[in-house]
Amino acid sequence: MKELKIFAIVVFLSGVLYWGIEPYAHSKLHPHTAAAEFDYSKEDELHAKNVLEAKKAALQSAKELKDEAKINAAQADVDSAQASLDEYVAFWNEIKAIDFSKGDATKGADTFLAAGCTGCHGIEAAGMPSAMDNATASASFGVVPPDLSTAGFIYDDMFLAAVIKNPTLAVKLGHKFNDENLFPMLPFFGAGGDMNEELADMVAYLKSIANKYAQEHNGISDEKLFEDACQRCHDNKYDNKYTLSNRIDLATYMGSNPPDLSMMIRAKNSDNYLTKLINDPQKMLAGTSMPRVGLNEKATEQIVSYMEKVGDSKKDERSSVGIYTMVYFLILGIFAWLWKRKVWSDLH
Repeated sequence: MKELKIFAIVVFLSGVLYWGIEPYAHSKLHPHTAAAEFDYSKEDELHAKNVLEAKKAALQSAKELKDEAKINAAQADVDSAQASLDEYVAFWNEIKAIDFSKGDATKGADTFLAAGCTGCHGIEAAGMPSAMDNATASASFGVVPPDLSTAGFIYDDMFLAAVIKNPTLAVKLGHKFNDENLFPMLPFFGAGGDMNEELADMVAYLKSIANKYAQEHNGISDEKLFEDACQRCHDNKYDNKYTLSNRIDLATYMGSNPPDLSMMIRAKNSDNYLTKLINDPQKMLAGTSMPRVGLNEKATEQIVSYMEKVGDSKKDERSSVGIYTMVYFLILGIFAWLWKRKVWSDLH
């Protein structure tokens, strides 16, 4: 009976640690954030509102301290947050005004060429390789521009149009790039016609190329998706994949070399961290140089699944072993208790 009491105490303390202390500590180290929102206009508005509310709370705290310098600094932060919210709302309203159903892929191909997109981007699936090799592109831009063969399949219409129209705002790097420090990809100012029609046409063109590629290759493979979405900056050494960009140029461009993603699924994916990071890096790491990847929900699920397959291939086996181990110790404990009773009953 004494042993059962000790066992009950151990179980209780373990439960307190596992369900009480550990989740509390984790919530402090990694505060919970809202789930990924694949309506990027909604995501940006919600995030900007949350930032604004946090800045307003900081301003109120400064006012309570009656510190004029802190009040002025906090007020400037509130004004900046409000301006950012207004900018995102106005920008996405412009994107929402585009009628993508009227996009003409043939016209889009002409606009794509007229806008000079091929100066940086290749579309291998359409027989248009990049004008620069990776080394030259890295030296010119700091990072290799993506090939756009799958862009129309892995990004949604609105995000594609947003990136073309104002890439800095769409990928959420306004804190890093400005009029003095230009983003490598310039905004699209139109090719002489109605800009919304031109954007719809280019999106239709990219979708036609990507859909053809997907049909010919039975979808987009994990490796191709990683190459187009992540490999310009990241390694995945467990799958022998290395960044396409020159590391020195990339470190200068990003501020440091982006991490290898081999173990990221095990190190960082509590509370769907990776999905949220891909969806909106600024929500997870405010001030990061990582651009929003912008993948649609299906592509995001595929890339996270790929990272799990490569970085945690033994997950199912490990989980099953844990269950079997607990069952083993339970059975062993029962037999040990029965054996102990028998031994002591003979002695008494």
